[in-house]
Amino acid sequence: MLSLEKVKNGLETFGYKYANNILCGHTKSKVKWVLPTGIVNVMAFEQATSYLFGFSDNGINLFPVHGDWDIADNLFIPWSEITSFKMKNGLLENEMILSTSAMKIEMKINKVVANNSWVKDNLNYLKSKNYFYHQ
Repeated sequence: MLSLEKVKNGLETFGYKYANNILCGHTKSKVKWVLPTGIVNVMAFEQATSYLFGFSDNGINLFPVHGDWDIADNLFIPWSEITSFKMKNGLLENEMILSTSAMKIEMKINKVVANNSWVKDNLNYLKSKNYFYHQ
């Protein structure tokens, strides 16, 4: 289960300091195939991978998580390497699109998570610090 304490403890193992700068989200789900069966279509989606995102003055950290929100790794992308960054506002989720010279990353960012008010608080904090429009 996702909890702020679990997030803080997981980040500590990577030496990352929590400062109301963490959001959670996942990869964009893509349709693998569609089977038309008359009235109802059956759709299969690629499995989404969950992430925690850490924003700082230096850049963005991507922490892939598995199982019960256990952090598996850490990828740091400095702002200086980001050639394009957009945060599109959505109804239930935001869409984060960032590009570097080597890759393009498209993720969904949760606006709210049940029983985790810190997610919405962090989103508002990061907006107030202008991290989404850093360049």
